[in-house]
Amino acid sequence: MKKVEVYFLINLGAILSLFAIEGELAIYMSRQDDILKNVAQDKLQTLVDINNIESNYEDPDHYRLFFDVEGQYEKGSIEFAPSFTTPIIEVEGEELKVDSDYDWELDSVVVEPYNDEGDENRYVAKVSLGSVDESYLNQPYKVDLGIKFIPDIDTVTYDRWSTAFGDYKITDKLLKIIDSEVSREGSFSINRQFDSPVTLIYMDGQQSEFFVLFDKEKYTVLRGLEWEIPFSVGGVNSDADFSMELASGKDLVKDLVSGLPRAFITGKGTSSGMVEVVGLRKRDKKSSITSARIVVVDPQYSSPTEDKEIYIGEDYVFDSRVKDVDRDRISVKVSGSAVNSKTYNSYQAKLKPKSRGKVMFETFVDGNSVKGLSYEVKVRKVPPPKMEFKRLGKGTNNMLLTVTTYGNKNGKKAVVPLSGIYGKLEEEQPEKRIGNRRVVKYSFEMDEPQFGETTEIRIKVVDKYKKETVSDNEFEYYD
Repeated sequence: MKKVEVYFLINLGAILSLFAIEGELAIYMSRQDDILKNVAQDKLQTLVDINNIESNYEDPDHYRLFFDVEGQYEKGSIEFAPSFTTPIIEVEGEELKVDSDYDWELDSVVVEPYNDEGDENRYVAKVSLGSVDESYLNQPYKVDLGIKFIPDIDTVTYDRWSTAFGDYKITDKLLKIIDSEVSREGSFSINRQFDSPVTLIYMDGQQSEFFVLFDKEKYTVLRGLEWEIPFSVGGVNSDADFSMELASGKDLVKDLVSGLPRAFITGKGTSSGMVEVVGLRKRDKKSSITSARIVVVDPQYSSPTEDKEIYIGEDYVFDSRVKDVDRDRISVKVSGSAVNSKTYNSYQAKLKPKSRGKVMFETFVDGNSVKGLSYEVKVRKVPPPKMEFKRLGKGTNNMLLTVTTYGNKNGKKAVVPLSGIYGKLEEEQPEKRIGNRRVVKYSFEMDEPQFGETTEIRIKVVDKYKKETVSDNEFEYYD
């Protein structure tokens, strides 16, 4: 009887331990999902960038802020919940005082596509000046665009994440979490705050307050290139009514050019630092000082291409936009053994090569060649499809197949297993376009060899251009 009780207690202890392990495992899995959700949030924050920001005061009824939205998102899925905020102004006696603890938000901001230049990534935020209280017109506003979008993650990012995680299965789980989030919410939301405030209007001589004012607190300029930065002048009626001088940054600024309502400073991108401009209104000796930080950066393409080669008889467009440079300042020179030399007065160079060779794209800003922004591609005939095999873990017979087809309008037509595969090919990643290539991924299990220790895998791929490739690879089979 005692032995039965002992055995019963032992078995009961084992059962309770199993329940405890299962409980801990459930908690661990839940924590793992929470960790991946946080990772997904962090990764999605990096998929969209805001570039080429430009204030525009030419419309007397609206303040307009132009910008580009670039990144990995489904075209047409972008939405905005813009926020323009500034500290509340309070009246005490006859004086205006700023309450920095609370913000006042504009309610007349509209963001819409701006397609005058045929660029679907260009947007404009418009503020109706008539709807803004006069005391808030010349305040500095913090800007948050509140972007909503549906992610469209490309193959390069998929591979980069898989390499970072050490396993493509983690990336697949991450993508499922992202898809679930989008399915539930309809889109994914991120904040995109500008690093410097904006002002809505220029003030003219009818205003009693005299000021000089930079539009932003920080300006990014390109290393080695000439730059020009405007600022506003208000509270005067003519150039003769005021004077200006540099209080600091004389080693950065080449020239200070007076003007009304806009003046500007010029320089060359050699070093970073602070610039301060002091203005003096002559009739009453009122002064105003404004400052901005100049940050010199190395030139970068806004949308760098990953194309290493282009193909005979196919249209090709090279996008030479440069970060932090207005596109209308950009031109592209094309040269090389496969084309006749030509300069395009646009950020886009469009060509259709007819022979083998090389093509060099050289970027210019304001007619000056930009050091470091030249790109070379080879021109060749459209190659047949390419297959790459990768074993999914040590000691496993599970494989990952990557199929790449080449050409702007090409893609896979058929992927046919011939031998060496147990079961069927499972599509792991749908076909995605990367420049002038398309990539699709499949997983499969190797079949057991009839003789020896290796399995011969033969797969045929046919593309839409009717080119085909048949693999002939052998891999060790693990029992």
